[in-house]
Amino acid sequence: MKTPIIVAAAALAACGCIQVKTESEIKPIHITMDVNLKVDKDLDKAFADEDQKKPKGNFKAVKEMVDRHAAGITRLALLEAREGATDDDRLLIAEENASRMKRFSAVAKSNGTSLETVQKRYAAKSRERLPNGCWYETDDGRWTRK
Repeated sequence: MKTPIIVAAAALAACGCIQVKTESEIKPIHITMDVNLKVDKDLDKAFADEDQKKPKGNFKAVKEMVDRHAAGITRLALLEAREGATDDDRLLIAEENASRMKRFSAVAKSNGTSLETVQKRYAAKSRERLPNGCWYETDDGRWTRK
């Protein structure tokens, strides 16, 4: 009669000692990096006119407005009026934001990524190029000066 109890206890003890080890390999960083590099390249092409010696469109006026702190760059790479913005500045901001949204949408579509991803990539690039003292919105939504 003790034998079944001993067998059951031994079986329970053996079950407690079984170890299962699983390994999995996840590679999202490589994929994300490739997408970001392609998005960066396409953004450079889409906004190449701003990097020329004589930029086309509103770039010169936008740069002047940002330099005098009448506008800042949002975390989604759009312009936002700041204190001291005139009505003309606000019109320029609206025109420039509409133009940027068209460019961002085209880059997002060609890369099969979200519009927000493209905007955030361009915002990060824009913050790097901002002169000291200019306004920008951080990723957590706070406004600060460079």
